[in-house]
Amino acid sequence: MSRPIAVVTGASAGVGRATVAELAGRGFDVALLARGDTGLAAAAAEAEARGVRALTVPVDVAHHQDVREACTVVERELGPIDVWINNAMTTVFAPLTDIDPDDFARAVEVTFLGQVWGTMAALDVMRPRDRGT
Repeated sequence: MSRPIAVVTGASAGVGRATVAELAGRGFDVALLARGDTGLAAAAAEAEARGVRALTVPVDVAHHQDVREACTVVERELGPIDVWINNAMTTVFAPLTDIDPDDFARAVEVTFLGQVWGTMAALDVMRPRDRGT
C-alpha cells in the first residue's frame, strides 16, 4: 500500500523542517518546498532516515506559477497529494523608519501570498478527487 503524501512549504528550516520530520515519522512521504538547496537536502535526508520518500522542490512561494509547477512535480514524482501545509514565511525586524518598502513587499509576498498560492495549487488537485487537507 502506498503512503500518504504531504507537502510542506518553508521545509528547509525551523517549523517547516520540524513538520517534515514529524510527518515522516508518521509514515508520510514528503515533498519539501523552499528556496535553500542546502537546507532542503538536509531536511530530506532526515525524512529519508525515517524510511519514507522525500522529494525536494526548490521554489519561491511568492511566485504563483512556480508554486503551481511545484505541485505538478510533486504529483508526478510522489503521487496524489493528501496534505498541503503552508509554512513558508519571512519578516523584517527593524524600526519602521529603517525598513525599505521592498522588504515589506517581500514579506507580504512570501508570508501571505505564498499561503494563497499554495492553497490554490492544493485545491486545484484535491477538489476534483474530493479529498485532501
